Amino acid sequence: MDGAATFRRAFHLASPLFLSYYILQDPLGANIPKAAVALLFIGTATCIEVARMALGVRLFGMRPYEGARVSAYYQGLVGLAFGLFVVQDPRIVVPVFLGMAWVDPLAAFARKRGWRREIFVVAYAAVFLGAELAMGSFGVPYAVAYAGAATAAATFVEGPKIPNVDDDLLMQVVPMILMVALIGAFGTGLASP
Repeated sequence: MDGAATFRRAFHLASPLFLSYYILQDPLGANIPKAAVALLFIGTATCIEVARMALGVRLFGMRPYEGARVSAYYQGLVGLAFGLFVVQDPRIVVPVFLGMAWVDPLAAFARKRGWRREIFVVAYAAVFLGAELAMGSFGVPYAVAYAGAATAAATFVEGPKIPNVDDDLLMQVVPMILMVALIGAFGTGLASP
């Protein structure tokens, strides 16, 4: 495996560190809202992405075809920003992001080795369900059903290649929208306080 591919996978595996947003106090020191710091980070990344595309610079770890399009790194950030600022519900954002971050690299690795797709599907379901149960987000039957639905959505969008759209974005946005709809329709399965 080349160094760029190793870096991409390592970045994927370490990216859940961005979820620390949910455990930071608000406001941060000096009375700075944590949302403002997140927006500053996203804005800086946007400026870098625009400059990279305008100058034709390929950042380390990028695939050759990403030079003329929005990078997977940035699309992954857009997916997370959608979760943090639109969905806003850690019960949804955390398991979805973990599934994308940890299972998408496994899917690529498995494809190259000729492994069965079921490995990726089971891994996503396990990560998603494990996160839901660890967070105590839903009653167990709901957690199992929601994990199944999110797994179906994420695995559906992980496979096909859509020009200019990366699965790092789709594997977040599609399951998040589905989860918002399911929770809105069926609730959490937990007793109301």
